[in-house]
Amino acid sequence: MFDFKLHKIGFTNIFDLYSKKNFLEKSKNINIVDYEKFSERINFEFNVLDMVCTWYPRKADCIHKTFLGYKILRKKYHIQVDMVVGIRKFPFEAHAWLIEEDRNFFGDEEETNKYKIILNSNDFMGG
Repeated sequence: MFDFKLHKIGFTNIFDLYSKKNFLEKSKNINIVDYEKFSERINFEFNVLDMVCTWYPRKADCIHKTFLGYKILRKKYHIQVDMVVGIRKFPFEAHAWLIEEDRNFFGDEEETNKYKIILNSNDFMGG
């Protein structure tokens, strides 16, 4: 369903929609859970998400994983992550991932440090 919605209304509208939900959730002062408490379950769910994206008949990229992961982490675990999109000029490359307080949520800093962040859901809160 997410892939269908992404193709139907486009990246910009989806990003805006998710960012506004981010604002609404933060404004409710939801308590942040301790990641360590749920880390095993979260890692399992993201491994399943990786498998689903791998076997999905259409192309599912990091942007799909980022949007879906964002929704899972914020809605189910109330972890206040943000979605970011970064680019690298040469060779040109783009990537999306989740951050929490300016840190890569899954600790892949070595992978994501080569990108310059150009879009952050935290910058669009309240739209």
